[in-house]
Amino acid sequence: MPAVQGVGRMASGAMPVMIEGAEPAPPSYRGYNTVQSQRGTYVIGREIGSGAFGSVFECLGPFDQRYALKVLKPSGRPFEQVRAEWSREVQRLLALRHPNVVYIHDAFEARATFCVALEWCDHTLKDMLEQALREELAIELSRQMLAAVQYLHDHDLVHDDLHPGNVLIQQQSDRPIVKISDFGISHELRGAQSVRPEVVHHAIMAPELLAVGYTSKQSDLYQMGLIMYWMIAGQPPIQLDVPYNYLVQQIADGVARQRAEQLGTPFGAVVAKLLRRRDAYRYTSAREVWADLRNLPAWRERQIFPIR
Repeated sequence: MPAVQGVGRMASGAMPVMIEGAEPAPPSYRGYNTVQSQRGTYVIGREIGSGAFGSVFECLGPFDQRYALKVLKPSGRPFEQVRAEWSREVQRLLALRHPNVVYIHDAFEARATFCVALEWCDHTLKDMLEQALREELAIELSRQMLAAVQYLHDHDLVHDDLHPGNVLIQQQSDRPIVKISDFGISHELRGAQSVRPEVVHHAIMAPELLAVGYTSKQSDLYQMGLIMYWMIAGQPPIQLDVPYNYLVQQIADGVARQRAEQLGTPFGAVVAKLLRRRDAYRYTSAREVWADLRNLPAWRERQIFPIR
């Protein structure tokens, strides 16, 4: 993401904060330029994302660190319900320590909203998908995502909202680094094989959610298949901007799997197995997916992304 100008004044008479390479940004959140936690003051910059229940802002932390500040708001829902959801996501992020899971630095309440300060990432995977990716890059990004998904599943957690907008990217010298984010609708299985979700992201629904109303670790693998197809084809495997009934029909008919098979490549065959309508016929784990991906010719013969 391009750097932008910070906004407002830290205190009376103070100069506006400048993030290097900046361009003009919205002046504040709800008329305020800063929010306060026990760790110090966060200076709010531009809005970099928004949804039904909140927004994400670029900000500077107490020691001028660059963070992404996620702000959840009640939006007509009971205040205590939103607080409970925020608290669950914070506790999950605090418990998850993996190089491919976004890192949480702070969490606090401010002006009837709930804030989470997350490590800064340069952009989302969705920003990279205006065209198809090289196969080596698609495999490298898949490797990191699968490592994160396996870690979550080993901890009995189903993410349930894996899509390119929730896959953050940090650019490093030799490769992009994946950071899985947004655990707002994730579920703890607590020894169960599946769970009935209260919130559903319709565009990435797994077939079993339509058929019997449950989600499981295999549902995360289905969502991984959707992402992997998009990376290699440069477009989603199903039409997204369509009426709900048509969206559901595509999922029920297995259109995503059919399109993966039509790729006619070894990578496409892996994706097609992830997108099978019956979860029992998909891969059993993210680890098993990687066992097939690492043996593809495009990965074995790659000239980039050395092992480290």
